[in-house]
Amino acid sequence: MSKGSTLTVGDKVDLTRDRRHFYKTTVWDASDKGLILIGAPVYKGAQMHLELNEEVVLVFYRDTGRYVTKMKVVGFREREEVRYTLLEQLMPPEKNQRREFYRLHVSAPVQLFEYQEGIEATLSIRDSVKEANMFADAKIKDISVSGIALTTKWRCKENENYVLKLALQTGGNNQGPLTICARVTRTDPAQEGGANVVGMRFFGLTKDKRDFLSKYIIAQQQRMIVQVKLVEGE
Repeated sequence: MSKGSTLTVGDKVDLTRDRRHFYKTTVWDASDKGLILIGAPVYKGAQMHLELNEEVVLVFYRDTGRYVTKMKVVGFREREEVRYTLLEQLMPPEKNQRREFYRLHVSAPVQLFEYQEGIEATLSIRDSVKEANMFADAKIKDISVSGIALTTKWRCKENENYVLKLALQTGGNNQGPLTICARVTRTDPAQEGGANVVGMRFFGLTKDKRDFLSKYIIAQQQRMIVQVKLVEGE
């Protein structure tokens, strides 16, 4: 098990019985034998009442993605009139996706530019670009740390290189547009209302850009979970 997927004291986690209703809590203690001590799982003032030997699913986040593990209630502890629950880990935490990099389904504008060596740096600092040829507008279909699928009427050919200008709004200090070099890996013509669906793999990513993408995708995942809870009246 990697260090990043190990539960540690202070982790904010979600507990669920049915993978639809999520209750938030905190890890107060942890051992190397797969035992953790948590506070009362709560959502909007409602407490999740756990029973001895009950099995639940625990969800937590790292920069590398969303992790899920199955836990069993093995006891309770009382400290200063506060009740804590002792959980035993029944399986190692697993990433909640099958791909090497999670693909986030999101819709955001993209601009396609002619690939030139170093032009992505120019695009990053200028709104008006004369040094690059803009081919077309597009829309993101899904995105991961390693690549992107987009829809566009521009005819992209396999193995062609482009510079993409992505309008990814994070709501934080680091906001788009983000410029990235990408190579076409596939093109599915005449889909999505007449537009082509183009798959691309990123190349030449700096650590800052990789970190930006990772944090953006995780933040969007968490926002979607909150939206689902609000719709369901949680």
